[in-house]
Amino acid sequence: MKKTIITFILFIMVCLPAYSDVQHISLDQAVSLALENNLDLKSKRKQAEELEQDIKIANALKNPQFQSNFLIGRVTRGNSSQFGMNVPVEIGKRGIRKKIAQTNLDIIQKEIHAQELDLKIEVMRNYFAVIYAKSIVKILQDREKLFKNMKVISEQRPQNSPNYKLDVLQSQIKYQKQVVFLNRAKANLLVAQFELNNSLNIKDSKTMYDTVESSLFANNLSILDLNLLPYQEIEDTAMKYSYSLSIAQDNIQRSEQKITEAKHKRIPDIAVSGGYAYQTAHQTGGDALPGAYVGVSADIPLFYFYNPEIKKAQITLERSNIDKDSFENHLKYALKEDYNKFKYSKENMTYYSSILKESQTILDEHAKRYEKGQSTLLNLLQVETMHQETLRDYIDAVQRYYGAYLDLMHNVGHEVLLRTDL
Repeated sequence: MKKTIITFILFIMVCLPAYSDVQHISLDQAVSLALENNLDLKSKRKQAEELEQDIKIANALKNPQFQSNFLIGRVTRGNSSQFGMNVPVEIGKRGIRKKIAQTNLDIIQKEIHAQELDLKIEVMRNYFAVIYAKSIVKILQDREKLFKNMKVISEQRPQNSPNYKLDVLQSQIKYQKQVVFLNRAKANLLVAQFELNNSLNIKDSKTMYDTVESSLFANNLSILDLNLLPYQEIEDTAMKYSYSLSIAQDNIQRSEQKITEAKHKRIPDIAVSGGYAYQTAHQTGGDALPGAYVGVSADIPLFYFYNPEIKKAQITLERSNIDKDSFENHLKYALKEDYNKFKYSKENMTYYSSILKESQTILDEHAKRYEKGQSTLLNLLQVETMHQETLRDYIDAVQRYYGAYLDLMHNVGHEVLLRTDL
């Protein structure tokens, strides 16, 4: 098993790109790096530039057509040759097309803001995951030192002392298994660090970015200084500022515009034509006859009155309203769930924080007593196991606490509650 873990770590180190530098950055710096350099976000921003051109396309006038009519043969007698322009004119269509294109741009701009928020949250989640993985490594490193010390103490005891052989075997097994667990935790830490850099998604980066925090047990851990407004204020904020709700409202507006666009298709488009007309002296048998011509044509919706398109647009509008109402419903429940998770996880984290100090004191005391021969190895292992469970419970509570906060920020759907100094 030990060889398998070591092989896995070496495989990761060989297969993943080599980094020339490891740079420790704060959470704020990680978020700023992602917002500035993330390739997926850059691609999304390009969509807005595309839709800006769509507005110009929607506002375009129809190009005129050159027309000519040159007669040959006996038909020229009494008939004129012509050449001129035909200008198509749309009635009541360009304006609504432009409005729809503008609404599409508004939607994509809000989607960009939403993606920026999601990216911030993803980076924060992965940044925390690295600190969490470091905490696991720290727990197991401390445990390895303890078991190594227990092994040395057991081996140094007189061989005729009670349970000498049993204590030596138990301490050796504990220490060897702990080395395996520690290697596995280090491999998981590597994975978390690569996940953080993957979420940053910086082109051709030779730098491996890592957290400045060493673990969740560090003093004055600012990343955990999270304060929330009362629930009702959070819900009101989400209803007012959520990008997703705003996009849903824009979808309703676009559906209304689509109905208008479909109805305006019933308005006939016209084409105005005009140009030069003439008959030569050869054609008339006398003097040449110059002149001009004008014409008007219209596209009459006689056989197809666009009823299906109007009906489809109306159905889309109804569906857009239903989707918005459904989203608001689900959102309120999600906010309540996230808020209560955060509230109780924060309370549990506070309890575990105070228990940790007491648990560590008890473990230290039993370790000293075992070293002096005043306690059995079994008693020390039982105390250490309880302490290990307390440590795990604490960082799991912290993980739920921070995860609930990020889930809440995601569902609020706007960075108005996302403090950049956290």
